[in-house]
Amino acid sequence: MILEKKIISTYTHILLIFFLALIVNQYFGNRGIFPIDSFSHFDTGFRVLKGEYPFKDYWVVSGPFVDIFQSFLFSIFGVSWQSYILNGSIINGLVAALSFKLFTDLGLEKKVSYFYCLSVAILAYPVSATPFVDLHSTYLSFIAIIFLFFGLTSNKNIYFFYIPIFLFLAFLSKQVPAFYIFLAILLVLIYNFILVDLKQSLKIFKILILSTIVSLLSFFIFFYLKEIKFQSFIDQYLNYPREIGGTRYLDLNYDFKNLFLDFKFIHLIFALYLGAIIYKLIKFKNFYKTYNFSFFLICLFLLVSLIQHQLVTKNQIFIFFLIPFFSALVHLELKSLNIDKKKLFINLLFIFCLFVTFKYGLRFNIERKFHELNNVDFSNSVKASIIDHKFNGLNWITPNKTNKKEVLAEVENIKEVIDILKNDKENKMVITNFSFFSVILNNSQNSISRWFPGDISAFPDKNSKFFKNYRELFIKNIVNKKISSIYLLKDVNEKEITNHISSSCLNKTNISDFLVKFSINYNCLDFNR
Repeated sequence: MILEKKIISTYTHILLIFFLALIVNQYFGNRGIFPIDSFSHFDTGFRVLKGEYPFKDYWVVSGPFVDIFQSFLFSIFGVSWQSYILNGSIINGLVAALSFKLFTDLGLEKKVSYFYCLSVAILAYPVSATPFVDLHSTYLSFIAIIFLFFGLTSNKNIYFFYIPIFLFLAFLSKQVPAFYIFLAILLVLIYNFILVDLKQSLKIFKILILSTIVSLLSFFIFFYLKEIKFQSFIDQYLNYPREIGGTRYLDLNYDFKNLFLDFKFIHLIFALYLGAIIYKLIKFKNFYKTYNFSFFLICLFLLVSLIQHQLVTKNQIFIFFLIPFFSALVHLELKSLNIDKKKLFINLLFIFCLFVTFKYGLRFNIERKFHELNNVDFSNSVKASIIDHKFNGLNWITPNKTNKKEVLAEVENIKEVIDILKNDKENKMVITNFSFFSVILNNSQNSISRWFPGDISAFPDKNSKFFKNYRELFIKNIVNKKISSIYLLKDVNEKEITNHISSSCLNKTNISDFLVKFSINYNCLDFNR
């Protein structure tokens, strides 16, 4: 009876942490937008719900799982901004809740675990709050790491079964850092296989292989049922991103600033963790064979993987959640050591974690630096529900808007576009980074890409060997969907159309300062090959 009450109590705390983390992300997801990132899965999630799919109906270099999961959330909670940001909120809740279980299993008191887990929840997904492929890939991989530790310490097979599933979903969110972390987990498992427990390791590998087979079978069945060509997946998701990555690695520059100064607080707390581990390696003869040491190794590989990923992608830094996570591990090490002034060191650790959480919470959550909103005055934001009721709860303001007049002008431009598109009853394609017109009009606007960033990060240019593949998909979709016109909002350059369709196939009309219309002329070579 006592054990039963204890289990109920533990799961009550886990659920509470989950919902607190979810609420935190929901709150910040309503604080301004950076169109190219904030709306990146809004339309595509809706399009999947309506029967259109990545690789087949639009070009994808990352995030198919994010779109599919978003369509599931739309089907359960309805199509709205709040159910959209729920995507990241659920991931944030899982990260915080599983961290709580991890810390308490390792021996931290519940109230202390609350502190560290809420700090993790503040610094994890809320830096973006809206669905973002790098964050999905990172946190789903992170969850796989936690399941690895649960499996090693509890000998419960179900935890090992979860690992390939979450790594696979992480990979289908974005190829890296998921692939880096897959290698890290594999190295730790091999380490355990060689030095720790051969018999148990063989059993673990069998479970991992079974789970991998289940994941791959589910993947192939989905492609078969949705009539998605596997070669399209190979070209769009594997081959073309390698071409992008090769270019980025050539431009990669390691220096003291980007390796150390940009991550100084992460390095500082991890150095304390490393110091405690070295002390135990010296003091305890077989410490290197313990699961605590294996967990240290996976944390080390996690740190290296995420910093490498940040340097390659050159995104805003989003891995500060590691600071409270590593702080909790340092706290556990301090508890286990017989040293003077232990209480003082733990109090200093609390102060450090609180300071960092406040510092980066202010910069990324309140000021919204990740979405380039740190220089706007949020008092100039307006209720996005004046655009459409599906935006209820969202406070509309975008980067570089210096006053409320500019914000309202942008909103009026968008409302004008909605009216124009609504009055055009023909099949059409809308190209913009304000990717929500399918949702607002309750009808797919057939965009060929999730993003139009103006570089090669989303789809190939003329210098790529995959340019022909993208162009063929572009033209094929226009023909198959009987598109009569392409609308281009001025946030995207016209070259995103004219690079792929000859001018002889297009009749251009300037509708406003914000919108251009290209009528399709099917009596041209591009559509008659």
